Amino acid sequence: MNIHETAYMEERFKEAGYEVVPFEERADVYIINTCTVTHTADSKSRKAVRKAKSTNPESLVVVTGCYSEVYPEEVEKIEEADFITGNVEKFNIVGLVERRLRGELPRVYVKGVWKDGKFYPLTLRHYEGRTRAFLKVQQGCELFCSYCIIPKARGRMVSLPPEEVLKQAEELVSAGYKEIVLTGTHLGGYGVDLGGDWNLARLITKLVEIPNLYLLRLSSVEPVEFTDELIEVITSSEKVAPHFHIPLQSGSRTVLERMRRRYTPEEYRRVVEKIVSLRPESCIGTDVMVGFPGETEKEFEETRKLIEELPLGYLHVFPYSRREGTVASKLKDSVSPEEKKERAKILREIGKEKSISFRKQFLGRKLEGLVLSEIEGKRSRALTGNYINVILDKKVPPGEVVRFKLKKVGEKREENYGEVVNR
Repeated sequence: MNIHETAYMEERFKEAGYEVVPFEERADVYIINTCTVTHTADSKSRKAVRKAKSTNPESLVVVTGCYSEVYPEEVEKIEEADFITGNVEKFNIVGLVERRLRGELPRVYVKGVWKDGKFYPLTLRHYEGRTRAFLKVQQGCELFCSYCIIPKARGRMVSLPPEEVLKQAEELVSAGYKEIVLTGTHLGGYGVDLGGDWNLARLITKLVEIPNLYLLRLSSVEPVEFTDELIEVITSSEKVAPHFHIPLQSGSRTVLERMRRRYTPEEYRRVVEKIVSLRPESCIGTDVMVGFPGETEKEFEETRKLIEELPLGYLHVFPYSRREGTVASKLKDSVSPEEKKERAKILREIGKEKSISFRKQFLGRKLEGLVLSEIEGKRSRALTGNYINVILDKKVPPGEVVRFKLKKVGEKREENYGEVVNR
């Protein structure tokens, strides 16, 4: 979603006559679109602000996005930040930046997402340097998991009307994009606010009917939102990428309850196993948190055991990060930093083994993928529908669909090698 919104801001600046240069180069205005999902994200955002100012001390450094939305008082302490806005403001970023340059706006200008409650259609027809297009169809989250600050960063759940989604998707396909990635803060909640019978399953059914669309990929969807209807749609259409990111967070029933998640480990298992049984080539990815307040050794072992048993393609593992303003921030952080680190290491090692095992299933098989880029040595990089990133032995133009035989699988997810068999 941040990729989509950053590209939107970039396009608006270009339309206004600005020249967009790489972040490392000297510029008059720098825009840092921040994340605040963890302390690490906050730290990276602060470093980016300081780096921009050091590159050109005379520039206007603008901080926008989730970090400045939720914690503007923290961002104010960063001396190098010249203009601080939130998530709503990024949709009119050019006009606001110009008003700030003229001295018409204060240093901090954050209206607040919950006061606004609107959906801003971010119409995009081009993604600089990308062969895949990202289409934001939903924003906001009202789940309020006990550890998560994102509802305060993104506001109420609002959906882009289906006719507008279809219009934008058709325009992206007409512009030459063969793959569209559907994204949103809470993608599985699409349609909840629209009334009638619109939901994610029905939206996907309409999108896959678009002529010349090669692939529709989903970003993260909550396990409870994989209804029988949605599972039927995503496993029966060849146009839906067999790659599903389904956040787990914990494999312990008691930890999930404290997290205020809305499913049990058994329900999560049923969703994953049903998808893979209906579409065996599917890559299932997940997020897992270790060291949640009160997580005992037994609860961690429940998580480890479940992950070992599930047919997963990759893991994203995060140590718990306290977010001021959440319910969990009031709980005693009883797991030491050293123990969090050790638990994360154990799960990451399992994730590495899972990833290698998943990719090895396809060794020697003919696969199909979208070429993402050309790389050195007259080679190319492609991505399959089930999320295998492959280095090809031939130079193929970005944006083309290519067939190849998978010849080698490396330890890292992006270290796979294929031999082009035909174009």
